[in-house]
Amino acid sequence: MNKLDIAFFGFCLTLTVASGFLQLFGLLAYWANILALVAAVLGGSLITLESVKELLHKHFGVDILASFAIWISVLVGEALAAAVVVIMLNGGTMLEEYIAGRSSKAIEKLMKSAPLTARVHRDGKEIEVPLNDVKVDGMVYVNPGEKIPVDGIIEKGNGLVNQAIITGESVPLEKFVGTTVYANTLLENGTLDIRVTKKSGDTIFAHIIRQVEEAQLRKAPVERIADRYARWFAPIILSVAVITQLVTGNVISTAAVLVISCPCALTLATPIAVAAGLGNSARDGVLIRGGTYLEEVGRCNVAILDKTGTITLGKPEVVDVKALGKNTVIEVLSIAGTAEQRSEHSLAKAVLDEVKKYEVSLAEPEELEVKPGYGIIAKNSGHTLLVGNMNLMKEHSVVFLDEAALYMERETALGHTVVAVAKDGEAVGLISIADTLRVGVKDSIAKMRQAGLEKVVMLSGDNLAVAQEVAREVGIDEVHANLLPEDKVKYVHRYREQGKCVIVIGDGINDAPALASANVGIAMGVTGTDVAMETAGIVLMADDLSKVARTVTLSRRVLSVVKQNVIFAMAVNITGLILSTQGLVNPVLASVIHEGNALIVAFNSLRLFGRSSS
Repeated sequence: MNKLDIAFFGFCLTLTVASGFLQLFGLLAYWANILALVAAVLGGSLITLESVKELLHKHFGVDILASFAIWISVLVGEALAAAVVVIMLNGGTMLEEYIAGRSSKAIEKLMKSAPLTARVHRDGKEIEVPLNDVKVDGMVYVNPGEKIPVDGIIEKGNGLVNQAIITGESVPLEKFVGTTVYANTLLENGTLDIRVTKKSGDTIFAHIIRQVEEAQLRKAPVERIADRYARWFAPIILSVAVITQLVTGNVISTAAVLVISCPCALTLATPIAVAAGLGNSARDGVLIRGGTYLEEVGRCNVAILDKTGTITLGKPEVVDVKALGKNTVIEVLSIAGTAEQRSEHSLAKAVLDEVKKYEVSLAEPEELEVKPGYGIIAKNSGHTLLVGNMNLMKEHSVVFLDEAALYMERETALGHTVVAVAKDGEAVGLISIADTLRVGVKDSIAKMRQAGLEKVVMLSGDNLAVAQEVAREVGIDEVHANLLPEDKVKYVHRYREQGKCVIVIGDGINDAPALASANVGIAMGVTGTDVAMETAGIVLMADDLSKVARTVTLSRRVLSVVKQNVIFAMAVNITGLILSTQGLVNPVLASVIHEGNALIVAFNSLRLFGRSSS
C-alpha cells in the first residue's frame, strides 16, 4: 500500500461522500451524479481489471459480481450505488495491506532488539566485533546487564539469565559451566565466557524471526463467504441473461435480469455484518484486525494457550512463607527484605512486594555481597543474614531439619522456587515463590468449551512439573512442556494437519511463530510484546481470557447473520430473475428491488451492533 493508492482511495471516497450528501438534501442533482460517476468509473475500472485476472485464473469471486454491479448501476443511472461498492471493496483491500505492513514493522523492530556485536579477545585485547565475524567454537564474553549475542555453552562463570524472549519462562534461570544460553537473552548478573555453538543466522532467535515471516507468507487469506456463493452464482446469472436474450429477444428483459442480479445485497452480506461484529468486539475490549479473523475464529475447535503471561501473570509472587523454630513470618520477611532491598532480581522483588503487604520495617544493611547463582550475604547490627538457595546455606553450614526438607520437596514438586533464610548460621524460614494464575482463568477455560471449542491445550517453555500443575489447576485437556518456539509451531501444524481449526493465545516474542502459524492468533494486549500483538489477528486489550469465549460466540453470531443475508439476498434475486425473464419486471423496478434487498440486508447486519457477545 503506497501513498498513491491511499490518495486514490481518498479521492474516490471524497467524491462519493460529497455525492451522497448532495443527493440526501436534493442539491445540485446533476453535479451530484457526476461526482458519483467519476468515483465509480475510476474505482470500477481497477476492480474490473482484477475481475478479469480472476476470470483468467478460472476463479469466480465476489469482485466479478461487484464489477457487474458497478457498470450495470452506472448504465441504469445508479452511479452512487456503484461508487459505494467501489469504496467498500477498495477500503477492505487497503485495510488488509495496512495490517500486513504493521506485522512487517513489528518484525523489523524485533530484529533491531538483538545485539549486533559480540565482545571477543583478539591479540590480547578485548574488542567488539560484528556477529558475522564470530566463528563457531570461538569465545565471547558477556558482562552483567548485557544481552547474550550468541547461542552457546558456558565455559566459565555463572549468573542469572532472563530468557523469557525464547522460552517464556517467568523466572530467570541460574546458568553455570556446561549449560546452554541463547542469543538475545539478558544476563541479569554474573559474568559468562561462552563458547559459540551456532552461527548468528542459525540461532534460536533467528529461527523465531524466520518462522514468523514464513508463516505469514504461507497463510492463505480466509475466503469470504460471499466469494463461495459468487463462484457459482456469477456464471449462473450470466447464463440466464444470455438465455433470456436468446429466447425473448427483448433487451429490456435482459437488462432487467442483469440489474436484478446486481450483487449489492450479496456484496454487503459480509462486510456490514463483519463491521458490526468488529464494533461490538471493540466495545468489549477486543481488537480484531479485519473481518477474515472475525469470520475464522468462529470456525475454530482447538485452543492452544501459552502458560507464562497468558494463563499465569508472568510475574513471580510469594505464595507461602514458612517460619522455622520459634521465628515468625514477620521475622522471616524482615530478614529477607533487609538483605534483598537493593537487589534487582525478580525473586527479590517478589519478596519485597510481600514485605510491603505485611508493612514490615527494614533495616539498612551495613555490608552486602551478591553471590550469582547462590544468593545474598548481608551484615546488619553485627548479624550475618543469608538469603538464597541451599548451596549458599550449605556453604555456611546452615542446617535445615526434616520438616524444612519436606516443605521444600513439596513446594518444588509444585513448580515453586524456594528461597531459604538464615541468621547467624541458624535456619529462620523458607519463602515459596511462584508465577500465579490469572484471576478467573479456570472459569474462562470452561467457557471456551461452552463456546464450542473441543479441546484446550497448553504449550510451555517451562519445565514439565510446573506446566502439569498449572494445567491441573485450570482444567487444561493436554499439556506439553520444555518447548522452544519452533516446537510450539510443530504442535500447531500437527493439529491443523488433523483438520482442526486452531486458535493460539499467547503474549511473548517466543509465541509469535505459533501465533502466525495458527488459523487465528490471539495476543494479550496489556502484558503482550509488540511482536505478539502485531503478529496476532486478535488482541485482548484487557488481558481477560474470558473474552476468548465471547469472541468465538460473537463470530458465530456474525457468521449466522451473514448466512441469513446471503440466503435472503439470493432468494430475492432468484425470484426477481424469474419475474424478469417473464417480462414482469422492468429495469427501473429491478433497480428498486435490488436496492431494497441491499437495505434489508444492511438493517439485518446492524442488529449485531446492539448484541452483547457475552
